[in-house]
Amino acid sequence: MFLIPSLARWIGRQLRRAPGPLRQHWHRRTFRRSDPTRAPRQGATEPWRRDPQWFPGGTPPRNHNRVTPLIDGHAFFEDLSRALATAQHYVYIIGWYMTPAIPLQRGAGDALLVTRLHGVLADTAQRLPVRVLLWSGAPVLFKPDRHAVTAVKQSLEEHARMTGADLLCELDRSARFSHCHHQKAIVIDGQLAFVGGMDLTTLQGDRWDLPGHPLRAGTNWHDVQIRLEGEAVADVERNFRQRWQAVSKERLLPSHPPTWQPEWRTAVQIVRTIPRRIYDFAPHGEYGIQHVYLRAIEQARQLIYLENQYLWSPEVTQALIDAVDRQADSPFRIVIVLPARAYDGKDDNDKHVEALRKADKGRGIVSVYCPYASGPSSGTQPFTYRPTYVHAKVGIFDDEWLLIGSANLNDRGLLTDSEIVAVAHDATLARQARIDLWTEHLALPREQVEAAEPHSLVDGPWAAQAARNARIIQQGDRPLLGALHRYEPGRMPGSWFLDDVEALLVEH
Repeated sequence: MFLIPSLARWIGRQLRRAPGPLRQHWHRRTFRRSDPTRAPRQGATEPWRRDPQWFPGGTPPRNHNRVTPLIDGHAFFEDLSRALATAQHYVYIIGWYMTPAIPLQRGAGDALLVTRLHGVLADTAQRLPVRVLLWSGAPVLFKPDRHAVTAVKQSLEEHARMTGADLLCELDRSARFSHCHHQKAIVIDGQLAFVGGMDLTTLQGDRWDLPGHPLRAGTNWHDVQIRLEGEAVADVERNFRQRWQAVSKERLLPSHPPTWQPEWRTAVQIVRTIPRRIYDFAPHGEYGIQHVYLRAIEQARQLIYLENQYLWSPEVTQALIDAVDRQADSPFRIVIVLPARAYDGKDDNDKHVEALRKADKGRGIVSVYCPYASGPSSGTQPFTYRPTYVHAKVGIFDDEWLLIGSANLNDRGLLTDSEIVAVAHDATLARQARIDLWTEHLALPREQVEAAEPHSLVDGPWAAQAARNARIIQQGDRPLLGALHRYEPGRMPGSWFLDDVEALLVEH
């Protein structure tokens, strides 16, 4: 029984990798040809086009925005729940997959029942239009498959029919075999948007989790979403409208231009990965996410901080290696947070981490970590230790630029799947986001993280805590100090399966 899904995963990996060199060459050639920075910049009189960080081939950066990072599922789901309850005109949701019965709140009483997503959306759709666009699923081997996604569509629309709600769900079947539509974005009333790594699903893991990640029955989950208000909301809505109209042909979607306050001064650009020859609105594709990541790495002078599920992109890894060589004699640091065991991808992460460490030559410029949770054990050791799955897609550069979106740092995220990322240029915002993330990972007082220089924290608490936690896990006699563990190629500690087997074999 257990062999069938394992065999399917193995076959899937081989299918993705077997034509890899030829496919990667084709997509990279496409990116090079469509990269607007390689062509003469017509109309480059706008100041933003002269800044290489912005992507000149997409919508312009918008100057009047308020951006609020939402770290981990509790913050996002609570915020989304409130936004849906107060929506007045329309709700647009675009996603990879959806679990209709996922609860948005996990408090006391009947929250697990009354905040289930399909019910909340049906209630919302009784007073305004709700439109949901999902990837249609994989034809074979991969999850979610088309049968599962069709069942989601039927569940949502059945709840809508029972209440007479104006809720429609469409499935986007335009992705090529072995690829998907991976954007995660929500627009409410044209005034508010959510963009990031959060899926409204429990597939592979329940996205709802608390900061600090207290050990729970399922996989602990670290993710990041942003709440976006202001001018750039219109660009998130534009993305939805383009894709919705390409799939449904419905043209009469309601729309309201965003409003903003004068004090909202964060510049934000919405960038995308759109593969070529998928949609009529972008026949040559759109590769803004790869552009902004590569340019941000190239321009960084003090700190590159990345959280991501995958680090597979040869271009990104080479750009990081070039940054190591370029800044070798300055207090420059690269910190990367990855999952200890990425789904179907640890070997690829290992390869690129080893390449970075080889380029570093032991100088301490590059640090790669993964977070862990700890709690009482069901086995013979007093405590157990589990990796917290990193699903966030975050980039922070020199405490000035903040990137949050749906794209992993692999060919799928940068070249072949549909993705969406918000790029914010705001030193205060970027620094505060880093401090919030590092406070969670280090489990230190926020004031201590805020007062210290980034490189001193990397060389001090980050390294020291990871070393202590490695010893604690080996001894198994106490909870972890913070969350950090050094990322290691090959086997990492922590396995639900082995712990459960041990518990079954010990007499009670």
